[in-house]
Amino acid sequence: MNAIRLVHISDVHVTTRSRWRMRDVFSKRLTSWVNLRVRGRARHFPHTGPQLAALQRDLVCRPADAIVFSGDSTALGFREEIESAADQLGVRRDDLPPGLAVPGNHDYLTPAAERSGHFEVAFAPWQHGERIDEHRYPFARKVGPAWLVAVNSCVGNVLPQDARGRVGAAQLGRLERLLATLDGGPRILVTHYPICRADGTPERRFHALRDVAELVRVAEAGKVSLWLHGHRHDHYTLTPPGCSFPVICAGSTTQHGSEGYFEYVLDGFQLEAISHRYDPAAAKFSVGRKFTLELPER
Repeated sequence: MNAIRLVHISDVHVTTRSRWRMRDVFSKRLTSWVNLRVRGRARHFPHTGPQLAALQRDLVCRPADAIVFSGDSTALGFREEIESAADQLGVRRDDLPPGLAVPGNHDYLTPAAERSGHFEVAFAPWQHGERIDEHRYPFARKVGPAWLVAVNSCVGNVLPQDARGRVGAAQLGRLERLLATLDGGPRILVTHYPICRADGTPERRFHALRDVAELVRVAEAGKVSLWLHGHRHDHYTLTPPGCSFPVICAGSTTQHGSEGYFEYVLDGFQLEAISHRYDPAAAKFSVGRKFTLELPER
C-alpha cells in the first residue's frame, strides 16, 4: 500500500452578520445567540479569520491527499455563516486538496437549518463519493488505498438545551450496505459526534449521539479501522470501551487556547498523527506532539 496524508479540521464556528427572521427569534437560535454574544462564547474564537487564512497557507505549501472536516462550520447555522465558512476553508479553491465534509450540530442548529440544505450546497465540492441510491448520506471516497466514510450524525433540535445527534435507522441501514460494497484497505469513519468523552465515559445526556451504540455496531461489523470526529473542542485519542478501533477527536481548529488541526500519515494500517498548534503572535501553525497508532487490520 502507498502512504497517504490527510488533514483533519473541525469545529471552526465561523460567525458573520446574518439576516434574522421572525422564526429565528422563536427558535433555539435566540438562546444560542445569547450564549454567543451575551454569555461570552464568542470570546473563545477571537482569531478565526487569521487562523483559517494560516490553515489555507499550510494546505497550499504542504498539500495533503485529502482534507477531512468533521463539522460545526458555524455558530448559529445561518446560510451567510455557512457560506463564509466554506469560503474561509477554501472549499472551492482549485489549488487545495479535495475534501470530505459532514455537518455539525451548529450547522443544523434548528430543524429549519437542517431542511434548508445550506450546508450541503456550500460544501458540495467536499461531498463527492460512492452512495446508496440517491441519498446524500452516507457516502464514501477512496483516497489511495483507504476509504473515508462520511456519516451525518446531526439533526435540527427544538429545545434550547438539546444538542443531541442522531444517525437514524434508515441511514444506518444504508451505511451497512455501503460498507459491504467497499474493497480492501483501511476504512475511516467520519462523523461530528463522538462515541464518548476523552476519559471513556459517555457524553452527557443532551450532548450525545442518541443511537451511538447502533452506529458502533455497524462500524464494527463493517470493518471500520478508525473513527474521526469533532464536537468536543479539546483533541484526544483513545480506544473506547467495547470497541476494537481507535477514535481521534480533532478538537477545535479555532478555539483560543486549544486551536489546531491534525495531520495523519497512513501507511498501510499504521498511522502517524501530527498535531499542529496555532501561535497567535506568529499567526501560523507549528508542529506539536506526534504519536502513532496501529489500526486493526480487518
